[in-house]
Amino acid sequence: MLCFGRDYSPDHLAQHPKQTTKAVRLAFEIFQEQDPQRHVTIVLTPRAGAPRQITAYCLWWQGAGIDTSGRKTFPTFDKSAAFNCVVTVRNTDKESGALLIDPAQDAKTLTLLLESPIAAADSKPGDAEPYFLALEPEDRIFALARIEPSACASFTR
Repeated sequence: MLCFGRDYSPDHLAQHPKQTTKAVRLAFEIFQEQDPQRHVTIVLTPRAGAPRQITAYCLWWQGAGIDTSGRKTFPTFDKSAAFNCVVTVRNTDKESGALLIDPAQDAKTLTLLLESPIAAADSKPGDAEPYFLALEPEDRIFALARIEPSACASFTR
C-alpha cells in the first residue's frame, strides 16, 4: 500500500476560508501485481464533523478525464494520462462520481482531483450509507505527499 496525505495548517486555512478540508489521506492499494485495477480509499477530514471516506477503483488511462462525449471532466487537467477512477456504491455497479490521480514521476507526490458531487460515507464503507457529498471548488484539488503507510492503515482493507 502507498499512502499519501496532507494536513493543512491553521495559517493556510485562515488564508483559504472557503476550504473546508483540514486533512486528506489517500491509500493506494495493490492486491495483485497482474491486476491493472487499483483500489483507492480517500479520507477527507473537514474542519468540523466526521471524516468523509470515498472509495474508488482506478486504471491508468490514456485520455483520463475525458467523458464519453469527448468533454473534459476536470477543466484544469491537461495531461494525456493519469489514474482514471470511478466511485461506486457498495454492492452495486452504480457509478457515483469520478476522480483523477496524477502521480509525479518520482512517485513521492501526486495531485488528486475530485468530481462534485461524489459518493462518500461518514465511516468505513459498509458501516454507513453513502451519500452524495457536494464539494466546493477549494475542496476538489489536492497536492499530496507520500507518507508512512501507517497513516492510512486505519481505513484500508
